[in-house]
Amino acid sequence: MSDRRGQEGFTLVELLVVMSLSIIVLFAILSSFDLFGSNAAQQNRQTTANDRARSEMNRAVDELRAAATIRRAQGDDLVYSVIEPTGQRTVRLCVAGGQLHRSVSTTSTMPTGACGAGGGGFTAGVVAALPASTTTAFTYDGAASSATPASVRSVGITLNLDASGGGNTASSTLRASATVRRTAGSLIVNPEDVTASCNSSGALLSLNGTVANGLSLAGVTYATTGGVSLGVGSAGTPVQIPKGITNIVATVTDAAGVTSTTQKVVECS
Repeated sequence: MSDRRGQEGFTLVELLVVMSLSIIVLFAILSSFDLFGSNAAQQNRQTTANDRARSEMNRAVDELRAAATIRRAQGDDLVYSVIEPTGQRTVRLCVAGGQLHRSVSTTSTMPTGACGAGGGGFTAGVVAALPASTTTAFTYDGAASSATPASVRSVGITLNLDASGGGNTASSTLRASATVRRTAGSLIVNPEDVTASCNSSGALLSLNGTVANGLSLAGVTYATTGGVSLGVGSAGTPVQIPKGITNIVATVTDAAGVTSTTQKVVECS
């Protein structure tokens, strides 16, 4: 009688079971790789969206802090102007169609078209994708969704970003705020902003350089309290006043034509 144990192997049923299990394991491995790749792509989209939006927010905050004049203050539409050495630049940030738009003009002209339309000297572009339901992005002085431009002292920016794609949903929220150093029709200069350097002839008066740059200074005139002119200066250009004059009136004018007057007491022995 022959020994059949050496001829034993997998039966057809066993082979089918093993193959089925192998396919299931392979499918699970491939699914894991696919999920990992999808998550990585989603994370990359979200990071890119955050970086771009954060860069735009930082730029807006810097501009608002650097002597911006608020010209329109609505929950979905912010317009401000910045005076630069090369001239005035007008910036519009607005929300429409689930997107944050930025429009820029090198003139003082106010934008009149729809959000993101460009034209009229404005160059427009999309800087962030927002959920379709987004209708506002700006608040004023802590809570108001709209305000009189001349009264605005701080601007809050809140962006709910949408980085969805590939069947996945992803969102994040970025917030920033900026204190406006000046608004339309206001220009504040304090006595300590005027510096006096005593010398043998009297004193040299000059406007603090940081203040001058922040105000986009056009000029400063000095006079006695009785109205006698002592000279005209500018950023970095001091004015010599004679000995014996202790009370000085400084009138500062910025590039937009707004003026402010302050009185300085000069004490030189």
